Amino acid sequence: MSLALKIPETAPSHQPYKLSVRELRLRDQFVAAFNDTALPGWQLHVAVWELTDDLKEMGELPEGVVKRIKYIAAIPISFHYRVGYKSGHARLKAAARQAVSLSIEHYFNESQEPREADSPLAVSRDSDRGGA
Repeated sequence: MSLALKIPETAPSHQPYKLSVRELRLRDQFVAAFNDTALPGWQLHVAVWELTDDLKEMGELPEGVVKRIKYIAAIPISFHYRVGYKSGHARLKAAARQAVSLSIEHYFNESQEPREADSPLAVSRDSDRGGA
């Protein structure tokens, strides 16, 4: 067997074309935005935050995190690109912009803890107290 055909002992830490479970969760959010079936809530936020944490732990720079999110957002466009999908593309672009913004904010957040006022639990605690 030639040296060129030998398989390396270790695989790269980040495989560019195989999506992880968290990347698939973010892709599902982008597909839902494209198809206008996205539910209001924290699903996009959580998917972005978890993916950002994973990539940051692997040593990815902020530019790499943004490129990965844009790559994941491009998948629904490539599979659903047809004439007449302008509104779907607009929704997907808006979701991708929001995901990039959330990722950058979360990447540089020192505490890595969501603010209590932004937490869905804070809303339920306020409603339990009878507050707004």
